[in-house]
Amino acid sequence: MGAKKKKGGGGKKEGDEEDLSVENFMKVYRKKCSDLSCEVSKIIKEKYEEFQEEGEPITKFHIWEEMGWQGVRAFTDALKQVNYPHCRSIRLWKTFCEDEGVRAVVQFLQQCKSVTVLELLDNKITSLGCEFIGKLMHPKTNANIQVLKLDHNDIGGTGVQALCEGLSINKSIVTLSLTYCDIDQSGARSLFELLIYSQSNLEELNLSGNHLRNEGIITIFRGLSINKKLKKIYLADNQFNEHDSVLNAIEQCWMKNKNLGRYDLRYNTLTDYGVGKMTQYLEQASHVFEVEIPERVSKETLESFRERLTANKPKKGKKGKKGKKKKK
Repeated sequence: MGAKKKKGGGGKKEGDEEDLSVENFMKVYRKKCSDLSCEVSKIIKEKYEEFQEEGEPITKFHIWEEMGWQGVRAFTDALKQVNYPHCRSIRLWKTFCEDEGVRAVVQFLQQCKSVTVLELLDNKITSLGCEFIGKLMHPKTNANIQVLKLDHNDIGGTGVQALCEGLSINKSIVTLSLTYCDIDQSGARSLFELLIYSQSNLEELNLSGNHLRNEGIITIFRGLSINKKLKKIYLADNQFNEHDSVLNAIEQCWMKNKNLGRYDLRYNTLTDYGVGKMTQYLEQASHVFEVEIPERVSKETLESFRERLTANKPKKGKKGKKGKKKKK
């Protein structure tokens, strides 16, 4: 049964050959599943049935069922074989693709430049998988990944080092999330290199749920003090405290980086002393307007801190309030 042809559905122009890429993909995918002794994904099957009804090509491969590396290889190899042109986003959540599945995904993405979102969450990926992704993110591949999320994979410091071989000189990435990835201070130097890259367009970095501790977090704040593009940094639950060296790193960052105004510091050991110090820093760092902190502090300290943040918050409607001049 062929797909119903919707206006603009297959991207066909007058004089062009009929776009059979979705049909060809499904045909090859089924054969790959047979060759690799794995089941056809229920989600991909449903997507194909929707295509047959609506005529809109599959642009998002968002899969949250266990497939193993064989299942992931089956569909990515099929995409690669038919030179599938419509894919924009790949999100694999708990598919347990492991490093071999990552290898297959990367091989497809080296060929396909239309994918901008890559999420591989809780997939038992190690530093080897990070090595594959790091090579993909190197500028020489011309990949166009703008959102990369590898949360809940125990990649550790070694994995971060492998990732940053490419990420530290990447211009396309805008959002990077590495939460609960078992990253300790040994990965901080690589993240520092990522943060100080002058041509980076990274706007959001999420490192929550790791264990950078004081040594690692100081290195991160030093990188942040140099960074020019980041808009928000998540450092929650990283097992750092309010040692004077940490507070000094925060102060230096807030004084030097006038572009970064949003920080998540929750679930770390910050008491009235540390929060009081940061309240003082905020008087000079008027560009910092959002800082999430642990609430294990006194009511007075918390109120004072929040009042300072409110005072720093950008006033809405101030820009361009003068109005347009009428043309004479």
